[in-house]
Amino acid sequence: MSWLINAAQLDKFRKNQKSVIILDASWYLPTMERHAKQEFMDKHIIDAHFFDLNEFHDKESTLPNMLIHDEKIMSEKLGALGIRDDYKIIFYDNSDLHTSCRALWMMRILGHNPHQLYILDGGLAAWEKYGGKIESGDAPASSKTYSVKFQNDLLRTLAQMKENVTHPTEQVIDLRHPVRYAGGLDPRPGVRPGHIPDSYCFPYTSFFDKESRFHPLDKIRRLLGDIGVDLTVPTISTCGSGMTAPIMNFIFDLLDHPKHALYDGSWSEWGADTLYPDETSLNERPVVTCLK
Repeated sequence: MSWLINAAQLDKFRKNQKSVIILDASWYLPTMERHAKQEFMDKHIIDAHFFDLNEFHDKESTLPNMLIHDEKIMSEKLGALGIRDDYKIIFYDNSDLHTSCRALWMMRILGHNPHQLYILDGGLAAWEKYGGKIESGDAPASSKTYSVKFQNDLLRTLAQMKENVTHPTEQVIDLRHPVRYAGGLDPRPGVRPGHIPDSYCFPYTSFFDKESRFHPLDKIRRLLGDIGVDLTVPTISTCGSGMTAPIMNFIFDLLDHPKHALYDGSWSEWGADTLYPDETSLNERPVVTCLK
């Protein structure tokens, strides 16, 4: 499993542990008009490096934010960042989308030891509140050797999702806002409204308090149970384009959930696909959300 740590724990890691790297995995939607790399250059946790999620997305795909599936390319990119296979990796972000979870889940998919993966609860704001040291600029990392071993069992394809709808073996949790889930206008052109049949609606904002820290696991477990999610069966996370869905996977790691995966294409792929036979005639549960 992966780990959630606070600022004091990060500071102790930084000062006392060997083979540790701190990575800023902030990422923003284009409509947010924010620039993650520039914000990192202006201010970041001391000794941190910038982890550019866009560098790991397949530019040749017609879908946004799809992971590159070439092990050689991914190994070279991670090595150039100064990461070794045995490193403890601490991710944080300064994004309302909590994209450190996307970065951590990406490393899980690429075969990094999950016990060596950490997220700073509350991100950069929590570090500043703690009084941790801040610096600016960007010191180049020393290249290392990294070997990717792709874990395909942690991902789901469109074909697998369609098979799961007609012959369900895994529950699906959608982390988009309830309005989009229930059929509101999708912000992406060419993408129809709605949701994957029989999926659950659990907006990603439900995981966090007002200071962008994770709610206690007991509360999250209760919220999931309130909408009918079974924490003992295999689960697939999905969202708009695969960027917030990994928050669910990270939480399931913390909850020791036995089997969970990410639908990387998410609604950008499913919603752009033509309705297939019988999709609209499938029996559906009522639209229920944990938002009050």
